[in-house]
Amino acid sequence: MALRDFTLDDANALRRAIGDSTRAVRRTETTPEGQVETLGFLARDGAQSIAALARLRRVRHQSMRVTVADLEAQGLVERSPDPADARGVLVSLTAAGRTTIDDLRVRRSARVLAAAERALTPEERAVLAHAADAIVKLTAALETDGS
Repeated sequence: MALRDFTLDDANALRRAIGDSTRAVRRTETTPEGQVETLGFLARDGAQSIAALARLRRVRHQSMRVTVADLEAQGLVERSPDPADARGVLVSLTAAGRTTIDDLRVRRSARVLAAAERALTPEERAVLAHAADAIVKLTAALETDGS
């Protein structure tokens, strides 16, 4: 494959493809995406306040309070006192929450792998094997430049 410049049209196609792919993977899940995203933040970043989770998900504090209550009722998260704020609480994953998010990630990844094996040539799969590193770098650049 010959190298060529990455253009605005390419950037638009990549953005759309990533979004469409992500939505296709999520579409088969039964757990509400807001709950999955909240579990994911806790798995990646550790215990968080409800306010911090609301900021991460870009939702109102009250909406996050409802999400946390739902996850707590399912035994997936627990609240504990915030050592840095006597009035605050931190939300963290329980063992069941960790298992749930780990299982979900494996299921989603297995779907991607199965679809790639079914729909792509070996050469196209090789491109995907290298694409994740490039997308990680791209994401880091997007997060640091605020664009």
